[in-house]
Amino acid sequence: MSVDSDSDHSFGDWVENGTSSVKCLFCELLFDDVPEAIVHCAKDHSFDFSIAKRKYNMDFYSYIKCINYTRTQLQEDENFNPSTLFEVDLQPWNDDKYLAPILKDDPWLMIDIDDVVEDDKESESGFTVNFENNQCTLSSEHFSHIQNKIQSVTKQLEVKEKELVEAHDLIAQMKDTLTKVLSAQPEDCINTASTIKLEDDQGYFNSYSSVDIHYEMLKDVVRTQCYSSAILTNIPSYVGKTVLDLGTGSGILSMFMAKAQAVKVFAVDEADILYNAMDNFRENGFDNIVPIKGRIEDVTLPVEKVDAIVSEWMGYFLLFESMLDSLIFARDKYLNENGVMLPNECNLFISGVSDENRYNELLGFWSDVYGFRMPSLRTETLNKAQVEIVPDDRIITQEFKLCTFDMYTCDTNSTNFKVEFKLNVNKTCLMTSIVGYFDSKFNNENPVTLSTAPYSPPTHWKQTVFLLPNPINVTEGDVLVGEFQCSRNIKQVRSLIVTITINNNTYNYNVS
Repeated sequence: MSVDSDSDHSFGDWVENGTSSVKCLFCELLFDDVPEAIVHCAKDHSFDFSIAKRKYNMDFYSYIKCINYTRTQLQEDENFNPSTLFEVDLQPWNDDKYLAPILKDDPWLMIDIDDVVEDDKESESGFTVNFENNQCTLSSEHFSHIQNKIQSVTKQLEVKEKELVEAHDLIAQMKDTLTKVLSAQPEDCINTASTIKLEDDQGYFNSYSSVDIHYEMLKDVVRTQCYSSAILTNIPSYVGKTVLDLGTGSGILSMFMAKAQAVKVFAVDEADILYNAMDNFRENGFDNIVPIKGRIEDVTLPVEKVDAIVSEWMGYFLLFESMLDSLIFARDKYLNENGVMLPNECNLFISGVSDENRYNELLGFWSDVYGFRMPSLRTETLNKAQVEIVPDDRIITQEFKLCTFDMYTCDTNSTNFKVEFKLNVNKTCLMTSIVGYFDSKFNNENPVTLSTAPYSPPTHWKQTVFLLPNPINVTEGDVLVGEFQCSRNIKQVRSLIVTITINNNTYNYNVS
């Protein structure tokens, strides 16, 4: 298919690369632009487009045809008199054949007649402009109107300029913030995480609407019996009290509290499992449990304050899922001054692990997957914290407490912390990972401790394992010094980012 060479250039290129001067239609004089040439034609050749525009209501296309008609007449008749062209009532150029340009890249055709020729019809303001001998005469009223208009436009321009400056500053601030977020190290997250709102949680709550997850938690004997003991061995603390069960799930904790003779238990949950809990309450004859569907942040309890808050809010590595935020909200809004939190204290620990078989099982797998290497998936495995049970005989250091969470005083920024740690080595071996775990304390008259440590009976929380990309040869008596940092994942606020620095190497992990 042949293509005309002119089609290789856009209209914009045609205009930009056109002649730098405009020749008069009727003589050899050159002008900087077409409007200047139009003024010359009206003055020196009596070829006045302002007259034509008024007389024939000339538009863009009429103007083009008029220019091409005039050029045709000049080519055919050397004595063509342009001054007589606009004296006739007819428009001899009113034929579509004159839409075709006579000259290539004719600069006279690159303008809009409305942009360069004033219309002396009555303006929108009601004033009349008189044109005579190429001069414009304004009345004093019209002149005053124009001055007022100029002042009005000037004020509007000042406002727009101010808005433009403000918009420029705002864009600069947004750019600076975005740059910090995109390049943020976990320490940057520490300063911003507390302002993150947990929105669009439907997927999270839907996961807790499944019976399977509640079956797993209820058959966790350690978990469930610890709560039962903390409540039922301290019945005098709850007799006649009002209680909030936050994240009630199957309703087991609410029923423990009702059995402990709490006068009223408010069972709050956004997940649909609450409807099953309501059946459980009726089936067991508890009419003092009030189910409330919704997020604690969105609902209103029928009482101003409660005497106790019970919640099984802990996630993997204690802080995963960020339910601590909801617990703190409930505490600050509803708990009496001397009210009870169950549990009331949580502690987070780490220890060193040596388990070469498990390490090779998890990472060596990607070296030969049916004859293929998959190193990127090995990297993904390294970057994601593993949730599994660590045999206690694989622990090769003393444990180190990273931090303590006092449920009466901690805040939403407690999730973000940075701690220097020391691991005292008990065995000469190859350390392949660091394991994290927690305990929850119910410090009532008869205290109870729920532990998820490797040397305690296993729970559904298991432990959280951080595989070391570079295992460390350690000797009994060594002290490994490092830094442990935890922060929210800004993109997925219910997840965590953990950074471990040890032996001058820094490793990042996702807890999700």
